[in-house]
Amino acid sequence: MRGVAARLPRHSFSLALAAAVLALAAVAHADGRDARVGGAKPQPRFAYRYIYSSRLVARTAQSYGWNLIDVSSKDEVDALPYGTRGLVWVGDWNNATCSWEISDARLTSKVVSMVGDRKVVGFYFSDEPDPIACPGAPRRHGQRSALIRRLDPAAFTVMVVRSNTATSASEVKLWGGAATYVGLDPYPCEKGEACDFTRMTRMIQAADSAHIAYWGVQQAFADYHWRWPTAAELTRIGAIWKASNATGSMTFAWKWKNSRLAPHPALLAVLRRFNRSG
Repeated sequence: MRGVAARLPRHSFSLALAAAVLALAAVAHADGRDARVGGAKPQPRFAYRYIYSSRLVARTAQSYGWNLIDVSSKDEVDALPYGTRGLVWVGDWNNATCSWEISDARLTSKVVSMVGDRKVVGFYFSDEPDPIACPGAPRRHGQRSALIRRLDPAAFTVMVVRSNTATSASEVKLWGGAATYVGLDPYPCEKGEACDFTRMTRMIQAADSAHIAYWGVQQAFADYHWRWPTAAELTRIGAIWKASNATGSMTFAWKWKNSRLAPHPALLAVLRRFNRSG
């Protein structure tokens, strides 16, 4: 090749090189592989695929494509199987008292104990805080996120905002800067009703308008209010998140109260496909 290049004028060689690059790209596109990395298949779009209440079933969760496990201590992190990492739960915000469940001192001790642990990817520090009952919550969340990041600059922070009230979409903009990633959990499928997917699109539009980096939560549970989605409905939920600007995915939940995902193989098959292609 070097001999051929030496005989070509400089502009001809540039054109030939460009044509070769385009040809490689065409081959990669045609067979779904990336020629630049030796034919390896592209990685799923969502680098982080988290599932709630998964600590005790980490290997099983991993077999379905989740790579981020719900943990709450260093011992739990260190017990995770190779190929998975921990998103560490560090307590919650209390909407009744408008305060943190654990003090800054306790939080500091917990985070510092895990600094440098390569299995720790980040810290999950709040689930559905209420900015109406607690107007100071967004500012307090930004402060707590900043504290965690100062203690462990290699880790990111995650919170989930409430997404199923009449005011949820209008509240999203309040959470800018409150965490590295803001989870959105609009659940479209209520008992006795057709799934209302506009709940998802409204929250997505609000987050995009606010320029917030967000993760999308998939509904895979049931209780007194919410119902299990069908496989087709769950497929559509996943498709909406894939079409959004979500930068990660969350699934609620492997187990929650009396709701268990394990006895739902059709839904697990949908989630496996999503995790492996998402």
